[in-house]
This record gives sequence, C-alpha cells and structure tokens, in this order.
Amino acid sequence: MNKRYLPAIASLLMIAVLASSFLPVFAVSALRYRADPVLVVKTIAEDDELRQTGIILMADSQTNFKGTPLASKLLAQYKIIVTYNGVPVTPTSYTCQIIEKDKYNPLKNKQGTYENLVTSVLVTDNFICKWRTGKPGVGVLDLYYIGTRSGQFIADYIVVVSATLAIGRTVVYGAEMQDVCVLGWPVGNAQPVWKITKPDGTRHWIWNDPLDGFVSCEDAALQQKDMLGIPIPWT
Repeated sequence: MNKRYLPAIASLLMIAVLASSFLPVFAVSALRYRADPVLVVKTIAEDDELRQTGIILMADSQTNFKGTPLASKLLAQYKIIVTYNGVPVTPTSYTCQIIEKDKYNPLKNKQGTYENLVTSVLVTDNFICKWRTGKPGVGVLDLYYIGTRSGQFIADYIVVVSATLAIGRTVVYGAEMQDVCVLGWPVGNAQPVWKITKPDGTRHWIWNDPLDGFVSCEDAALQQKDMLGIPIPWT
C-alpha cells in the first residue's frame, strides 16, 4: 500500500469510531422522549350519545320563545375513565375548563371573500364540574350551569377535562375534549316526555330529543338567537 494514503485512512477510521460512540446516546435519548408516560382520559356524553354532546336547557322568561313550556335542564353528564398504562387510576387532581364558541361577521380585515363568518372562543365561568367516582378512575362528571339564564349565553361549548397523577416525583398529565350544547329551549317540536317530582318538591324533566333533528348544536344556537332577536355580532 502506498504510504501517502495512510494518514487519510487513519483519519477516516477515527471519525467512524467517534460516530459509533455517539449514536447509542442519541438513540436512547430519542427513545426516552417518545416513551414519556401519559394519563389517558376518556369521556362519553350521556345526554345525546348519537350527537356526542351534553345538553343544557335554560328555559326561563329571558330565554324561552313564546309558546314553549318553562322547563329547564341545567345539568349535563359524562361517563369518564382515567387510565395509566391501561390500569384505571384515581387522579391526584382534575380540572374542567369550559370554552364558549360564537360566530361573528368580519366586516374588516378579511383574509378573503370566503370569510363571511368567523368563530370566536371565550373561556367562561358559567359552569362547575363535579367528579363522582364508583371505583378508581371510573365514574361520571356532572357539569352544572350556574350562570345567568340569558339568551346571550346560548351557544356551543367546548369542555376540556384535564387530570394529573403524581407518581413519586413525577407528575403525569392527560386531557380529553367534550361538547356541551346550551339552548334556551328544546328546538322544533321537542317537548318534555316525562316529569319526575324529586324529594325536595322540584321537578326533573325528561326529553326525547331536545335538538329535534338538528345535526349540530351550533346551528340550533344560531336559530334560537335569531328568534330572540340577538343578532350575529360583527367586527
């Protein structure tokens, strides 16, 4: 072999050795980042399992359209399970955040002629959330409407359920998204099909289909606001 090539060959061998010593470190780091533990939070809306949404009916003199019975429903319910590595666990803490979705008409600063309606989102404190558990990690979420019963709050809402679990010094997180539909009254021809008198003397109403054919809460909410004379806001 020509001795002129020996330094170049030695340099290549040195680079190969250094590269092989670094690669396992990179591979282990990448594997560790991909394997971070998470909680899995799963919820199912019980009010309307077909449309997968909870339903609130405010139904008072400020939100009812004429001729509609004054019957309210201020509770939405969700089944819930929280698991860690496939095992149901009781979270160290949980939170519910409710975000109101509204439509407005952009008159200025449009991105294009197609932008005739825009969705706005706003965090609201008109709700409280209670978790009732029957066994570790399995139970229901009761979502109560506690805000003012006014037509301005008729809307489609996002429900974000978050949970944490402390494992030694590590805190593991998980989250799930759900819907709750807040209406002033049951739409269309939907009427309460049964009433139950509770021990405190108040009545609990049962409905067959409060959305009565609407495929989305957003469309029903827009219709009800229009019937109440609440215009789509503009900016």
